[in-house]
Amino acid sequence: MAVYNFNNGFNGQTPPDSSYSWNGSDNNGNGGGGFKTALIIMSVILVTVFVVFGVIMMRNGDNANGNSSNQSSSAVSQNESEGSGSNEFSRDPDMTIPDFSIADDAVIDMATDYSKIYAECAPSCCTVRVSVGGRPYSIGSGFVIDSEGGYIATNHHVIEDADEITVAFYNGNEYTAQLVGSDPITDIAVLHVDVKDLPAVSFGDSGKLNIGEYVVAIGTPYDESLAGTMTCGIISGIARDIDITNSSGKVVKTMTLIQTDCSINPGNSGGPLIDMSGNVIGITSLKIADEQFEGIGFAIPITSAVDIFKKLIAGEPITDSDIASASPQIGITVYDVDDGLAYFRVTPRCEYPQGVLIADIEITSSAYAAGLSRYDVITEFGGVTVTNRDDLTSALANYRAGDSVKVKVFRFNRTLTGGTYETIEFKLDAAE
Repeated sequence: MAVYNFNNGFNGQTPPDSSYSWNGSDNNGNGGGGFKTALIIMSVILVTVFVVFGVIMMRNGDNANGNSSNQSSSAVSQNESEGSGSNEFSRDPDMTIPDFSIADDAVIDMATDYSKIYAECAPSCCTVRVSVGGRPYSIGSGFVIDSEGGYIATNHHVIEDADEITVAFYNGNEYTAQLVGSDPITDIAVLHVDVKDLPAVSFGDSGKLNIGEYVVAIGTPYDESLAGTMTCGIISGIARDIDITNSSGKVVKTMTLIQTDCSINPGNSGGPLIDMSGNVIGITSLKIADEQFEGIGFAIPITSAVDIFKKLIAGEPITDSDIASASPQIGITVYDVDDGLAYFRVTPRCEYPQGVLIADIEITSSAYAAGLSRYDVITEFGGVTVTNRDDLTSALANYRAGDSVKVKVFRFNRTLTGGTYETIEFKLDAAE
């Protein structure tokens, strides 16, 4: 499977979804297939692939089917993120949040009005140019969602890690943009430019779409020499649940998206998907990137996205949405307890319970902040008895990111002559 980023011809292979036993001798992995391995987010970031040998990582439950119908995440405000620099957006406490009303126009006759739709919508569309470390890094697409406020929508993955963001409209006008807010789970970001009266798009009702309706996409595929490209197609599917995997092939979230056969290429990310009334009904975000498939693209439904726009502009956290549900992670590496003690050459001088031994824990995790510690033995997870890694994986699959869970652990004393049981409660992090 060939995977390409937006402009530099990077070819990569998606690794199979594999898990390794504690001593690296038993590969229990299942080869990835279907949408999971073929999906590419249309971003510009080169992915470093790594495989963790020796132990099993409980980052997303090692469960490709353990996703839930809800999600929890935090909006990232540029005021709070690293490298804000000139991107810093100052939020006025008395600012007015746009209404983003949904239009209900009659459908235009597509046979004669593609040019009319382009003429109406293209002035609201732009190229999103990103620099990192003072050097050109990537491009994506965006569109004006509010004329008075100067707000522009794009994808989170387009502007992730940006030091400087520039928006370039197809008439040649360019502006430095500030990041208002961004949410990695829903993959939505809002930018701001200090310009009044930019033409804004109108929104259609993505909840009323029918398979077979004609749509167009406008954006900047490949590079800026092709800025303002419009492609046409139909709605191929509605409410498609698509599993999104990380570089190791683990499912980190499930997104509910619109499917279209409009030609969508790297660089189109963040651009609008438009109906025949000239209303935006989606944000183009994903495609199948595999030589065996063609014309399978995906867009974020706009009716759900407008709620995210409002929260990002208001600086509110994104605690749930209809767009995406994040898989949970604990942020620990574990062994079955006897295997772990043998591996670390530790011989307790006391009786200890069966469970899983924490070999490592991420210090940025909620579990660590709550008090979970290296060498704790997990014996219960959410009231379910845990005697081995499979038990923990199965128990974790019943939760979603943001859920609170109580974990019972046995903690050895320093001399390994005894220990105590403790119950620790924390919220599960979103898988990465």
